[in-house]
Amino acid sequence: MIYENWMGFIKDETKITQVVIPGAHNAGSYGMKKMAECQKGGILTQFKYGVRQFCLRLSEDKNGEIMLAHGVTKGDLFENALKDLKEIIENHPSEILLLDIREYQPQKFGPVTLKYKADVDKVNALLKKYIDPEKNAFYGFDKIGDVTLGDIRKAGKRFILINEAESYRFSKSCEQILPWDMKVNGMKAENFRIHATDFFDTFHTDGLYWFQTQQTPNPFTEVWLTAPIKLDESMRPYFSEIIDRIANTESYLSQANIIAGDFMTKDYMKSELILRLNLLKNNVKEDLRDEYSEGLKWN
Repeated sequence: MIYENWMGFIKDETKITQVVIPGAHNAGSYGMKKMAECQKGGILTQFKYGVRQFCLRLSEDKNGEIMLAHGVTKGDLFENALKDLKEIIENHPSEILLLDIREYQPQKFGPVTLKYKADVDKVNALLKKYIDPEKNAFYGFDKIGDVTLGDIRKAGKRFILINEAESYRFSKSCEQILPWDMKVNGMKAENFRIHATDFFDTFHTDGLYWFQTQQTPNPFTEVWLTAPIKLDESMRPYFSEIIDRIANTESYLSQANIIAGDFMTKDYMKSELILRLNLLKNNVKEDLRDEYSEGLKWN
């Protein structure tokens, strides 16, 4: 299998916004309480299953330690996620990562707004200690839509550190969209499977297109407040239908970029179906197409 080195099969001239990349929704939520956990296995495990885009949200505990967060729920130390990223950077030179890192966004509950804080200086110190953005981050560009894999490779860089406010040293505010609608993402699986791809009809960008394949448990929706693992169990039988619709709709395929989901490490099914779209987009090096295709088979 090629899940640990699949990016090495992609052509240099392919724009990063045209590569089809498995993403981990709430990548840092592993090990959290059931209602907050969206992934099983840490960052290194997710990487080994093909994930290259990591959504990491931060907060602090009562002692001021920088923690991975999903709303009010705190999980692992951010430092441990960075240790995994360090290992990836040191041992997988063909792979380029998209690291979407920021404080957890404020949450409004009626008249109450919860705000989260992760001290910027502490975050910068941890980033420097483990993954050294000055050395490894690709940031000298104006438009993410112009960046090719070859550009990043020739610069000797390993990741793009994405942060809308450019809060961290060598981070970039990249044009990107994350289409989401409480009603649509809150549909039951049999309805969500039909309407999830409607976002491709109404949302367009020249930047990173971050398409979500997981439902969202919220009050007053069809799924209400259901644990993400339960939603994933009901949605998995329909996952291939969503990817097939992207594959068979020219306008959807042309926009396909980051395709993220929950529980990316249960098996290789999601990553395989996502990564096969690179063959349809002609992103794979011609002499490696067969090896790439065969390497994605896992059962």
